[in-house]
Amino acid sequence: MKYPKNILTLIVLMIVLCPLSGHADKLRFGTLGVIQALPLFVAAEKGFFNEKGIQVELVNFNSAMEKDVALTAGQISGYFGDLMTPMVLRANATPVSMVATLFNTTGSQRMFAILSPPGGAQKTLAQVAKDGIAGSSNTIIEYVTARILEGQKIPVNSLNMIEVKNIPIRLQILLSGQAAGAALPEPLVTLAEMKGARVLADDAGKGISSTVLVFLDRFLKEFPKTVQSFLAGVSEAAAFINKHPEEARPIMNRYCQVPEPLHQRFAIPQFPKPTVPDAAHVMDVYQWLKQKGIIRTEMTYKQMVADGYLP
Repeated sequence: MKYPKNILTLIVLMIVLCPLSGHADKLRFGTLGVIQALPLFVAAEKGFFNEKGIQVELVNFNSAMEKDVALTAGQISGYFGDLMTPMVLRANATPVSMVATLFNTTGSQRMFAILSPPGGAQKTLAQVAKDGIAGSSNTIIEYVTARILEGQKIPVNSLNMIEVKNIPIRLQILLSGQAAGAALPEPLVTLAEMKGARVLADDAGKGISSTVLVFLDRFLKEFPKTVQSFLAGVSEAAAFINKHPEEARPIMNRYCQVPEPLHQRFAIPQFPKPTVPDAAHVMDVYQWLKQKGIIRTEMTYKQMVADGYLP
């Protein structure tokens, strides 16, 4: 079949230019309404993604499970979450890679804490661990709790974890004294403190609570420029939050499930510039998942993390 010269030229240009552009028309990216995801919401609200020449639709999910199902089904091309879920997905033959760490508790800002109820006898962390900590097994909560206990020289095998997957219910169980303690994320830790609960230990400064940005491998391969632009927009948003925290507060209150009493009081975290996930931390979480029997597949750091996309 013969094409007119101008059409043939257009086809050649498309073949040559499209692989080099690496841009998708639209990126659907899954997220959760949590504090650590704030740079994503700021980047969308402040137009940082648009400034980078990409159209991003943030798809908010109520649970990590819903988000994982959507990714596996191809309804989204990437998502925000903890370190565990991309490892479990890859081990179960869903080709995904972590490309950046969005937040970690390497500074003074805590993100998870173990608390005891208001009133009553003040028990030690070791006593509370033995008597029962409301939490969720085989999740990031259990991992962080275990690492906090180890840091306090408390044997992890002494931990009695009471299964309460619903986090708001876990808060109520703590406040009503139905459990000796509870492991909670921010901003519910701060809310519990306001209501008289006592923080026994937290993850501040420990670097054990990474949240990461994850993409399907096929999207990384087909649209590397889109991923790079996306990460550049997120990086700009993180810098904006650090410089203008009060301008970011209304966005946080709208999207990050901050209880109304904390709308003006909760300390907005400082967000580091997104970096490649730390190898030691990635492998520590991976080994923990293997020890728990959640993952049985042998994987290396380079199989789980894709470098080269950060600005």
